[in-house]
Amino acid sequence: MEKLVMDVVNAGIALFRSGEEKLKTAVVDLEKVYNELKSKGELDKSPESQKIRDLLSKTITDAQDAIGKTNASYSEIVAKLQANYQSIYAQLDTALPPQLKEKAKQALDELKALIDKVKSKQG
Repeated sequence: MEKLVMDVVNAGIALFRSGEEKLKTAVVDLEKVYNELKSKGELDKSPESQKIRDLLSKTITDAQDAIGKTNASYSEIVAKLQANYQSIYAQLDTALPPQLKEKAKQALDELKALIDKVKSKQG
């Protein structure tokens, strides 16, 4: 029985290490793609891109302002973030090329799911 337990533990360790290496590789790859996209995005000076930058900046500023207020309510913070999220989502539809639009919308859908989860815990 002890050998079986040790075999299971060893198999688990090997599985963990294998997954860990794959995760490290994925993180490096993701970082590389992110940096490439970031560089390409920095070069885009179109009005649509500037609108998205302004909305993201406003979102960050609103969140920092709301969090910074000692009497700010949790619902106020979530409401501001959700309003800014909706504006950004609408801008993406017109500003991004089709190949990036789907990936960006998937990321924003994940953000929306987090916002909805926070709101459901709140109520």
